[in-house]
Amino acid sequence: MGWFITQSLAFIIIAALIGLAIGIWIGWLTWGRRAKGKHTAAKAEAAARSAAATTASDADSEAGAENAAEADTAEAEAGTADAEPVPALAVAGAAATDEASDAETAVAEAGAAEDAVPAEPEAEAVAEPEAEAETSGAEQEVETAESDVVAEAEAVARKAAEEDAAAKAAEAKTEAPEAAVVETPDDLRRIEGIGPKIAAALVAAGYPTYAKIAAATEDELREAVASQGIKFAPSASSWADQAQYLVDSDADGLEEYQDYLVGGQERRAKFNEKVDYADVDEIDGADAKAAAIAEDEAEAAAEPAAEPEPGPQDLQRIEGIGPKIEAALKAAGYTTYAKLAGTSEDELRAALAAGGITFAPAATSWSDQAQYLVDGDEDGLQEYQDYLIGGQDRASKFTENVDYADVDEIDGADAKAAAIAEDEAEAAAAPEPEPQDLQRIEGIGPKIEAALKAAGYTTYAKIADTPESQLREALAASGIKFAPAAASWAEQAKLLAEGDEDALQEYQDYLVGGQERRAKFNENVDYTDVDEIEGTDAKAAAIAADEAKAAAGGDAEPSQSEVKA
Repeated sequence: MGWFITQSLAFIIIAALIGLAIGIWIGWLTWGRRAKGKHTAAKAEAAARSAAATTASDADSEAGAENAAEADTAEAEAGTADAEPVPALAVAGAAATDEASDAETAVAEAGAAEDAVPAEPEAEAVAEPEAEAETSGAEQEVETAESDVVAEAEAVARKAAEEDAAAKAAEAKTEAPEAAVVETPDDLRRIEGIGPKIAAALVAAGYPTYAKIAAATEDELREAVASQGIKFAPSASSWADQAQYLVDSDADGLEEYQDYLVGGQERRAKFNEKVDYADVDEIDGADAKAAAIAEDEAEAAAEPAAEPEPGPQDLQRIEGIGPKIEAALKAAGYTTYAKLAGTSEDELRAALAAGGITFAPAATSWSDQAQYLVDGDEDGLQEYQDYLIGGQDRASKFTENVDYADVDEIDGADAKAAAIAEDEAEAAAAPEPEPQDLQRIEGIGPKIEAALKAAGYTTYAKIADTPESQLREALAASGIKFAPAAASWAEQAKLLAEGDEDALQEYQDYLVGGQERRAKFNENVDYTDVDEIEGTDAKAAAIAADEAKAAAGGDAEPSQSEVKA
């Protein structure tokens, strides 16, 4: 019986050990599957949990073994107590035989189990360092990952800060010029047809000045006021023209144009600068307004048609202009001497550049040569072209008192150089003309005289030979923009240069404040000097009488200059 108990206990212990080993193996496989594919930080945490679980399982196994041993002891004692009174029956022999065979089987299994039992501690011993190594490696990977994440976050933050700073700097640069340029709004209500609401709408839409309105189209202006909620603006078609008069500081021209307008709108008949329109807006009564408009339109219709512009002229008469340059100038619209004479050098060069010509050294003299041709002064043109060399000015300034040799017709470099030296010596010896009293020209006062003389226009001859545009440029360089009488200065200066005092007096009687009247000057008319008449009505009556006399033509008495001739 003792042998049977011993065999049973051994079987129970072996079974418990085998169950424990299988449980540990299954737990190990389960832990490995769960840990696979997770983040390194999760792996480290799982490893820690697994280590804790292993420790707990070992403790549980020891407790289980102790409990099993106690249970076996108790069972053995119980078995002993139960077995003592049992007699040795024949049946016990058969049972003992069966149990013996079972015991032999158990012993064999126990032997196998005993062979496997020593391997368990070795597996645990190997697993524990591996778990510790994996745990330390996972911690290192976690630390590396955290440092990488922090570094990447810092780099992203730095890049965002740099981009933000660059955007703010660019925005500051963009806004700085806009803030520096502050446009002072002009009084837009000076434009007929613009009231307070329309003026505010134009300013809000970006048209605060006369210059911007003058440069805008009617459609753009209508869109500007429409964007501010104003849809009705019948006089918008005239705003740009009125603004241009204000830009040019032409108060007389603006007043004349506004007299032509009716409520800011143009009349049916086209505007004619030579017609003295009644300001219909100041006339009461529809019939009276209609009569005034009809009278103005009849006067405009009676005006003689403007002289047709001459056809294209031979620009090659101007030294320095050949076939290619002539073609480029005509393609740009410069077909006559008058157009060349009234055009600046920069504009002419721009016209050539548009035609693909970038080299034109003689362009500085073209306007002056063209002016001689406009005036029909063939002798003056010949003298000036003798002074030129290939169309270009010489080193010394042109002097009319010097008889220049035409160097272009001289052969040999030495002979040309000798001729140029002789001409320059003669020019140096010629006395400079003394400045003359420019205030004898009607429309020139002390300020304008000082500005002209500062620009080199000191004599009547120089002013007579200078286009109006160049005289205005000279004034603008001194800050003078308003010179309504400049159109008549060259003609007055020409009469002074020729010493024709009677003709000058007659021409100045025709002028009104230095400006030409609506009717063209007629030498056969003895004009009243309106500037010496006091009273607006008296002046108007005198002008009307003079114009009626001019319209009558040859019935007037001959002028003093004609009698003298």
